[in-house]
Amino acid sequence: MPLPSSPELLKALNRLHAVNSRQWDAEDRVRRAGDGDIPAIKREIDKLNSLRHKLIEQVDRILGAAWAANQDVPPLTESIGSALDRLSVLTLRIVHTGLVEDDGSAVERVAILRRQRDDLVWSIAVACEDLVSGRRRTPRPERMKLYGKPGR
Repeated sequence: MPLPSSPELLKALNRLHAVNSRQWDAEDRVRRAGDGDIPAIKREIDKLNSLRHKLIEQVDRILGAAWAANQDVPPLTESIGSALDRLSVLTLRIVHTGLVEDDGSAVERVAILRRQRDDLVWSIAVACEDLVSGRRRTPRPERMKLYGKPGR
């Protein structure tokens, strides 16, 4: 993948994956929790989701600084940070499907998920090449996420 080599980028991506893993675990806990425990876990999920989006934006800022944006070319449908976030979640899904599912369908489901991951990696690589070459640009960076905000 033609991503810039940057310790700052690697650190942000590692943190993003760690947050996604913590959020996955919290979502598993909320499905097993009693009614009294659900609100606290849901607040934890909101905080993790907010952090997740801040990290995606950080990744996009790092990449945006590395690639010049030509506003006269069509944008990608999503930012590279968002696509890398989806890759992180899909990786977690593959691991958890292989660990949790104990019936015969787990092998087939993991194979399907791996094909989806391969397609996503290929799509991200092509998108990065399009950005580097100037054929495409990233979408506008404004995000309007309101996780945990009252009155939304």
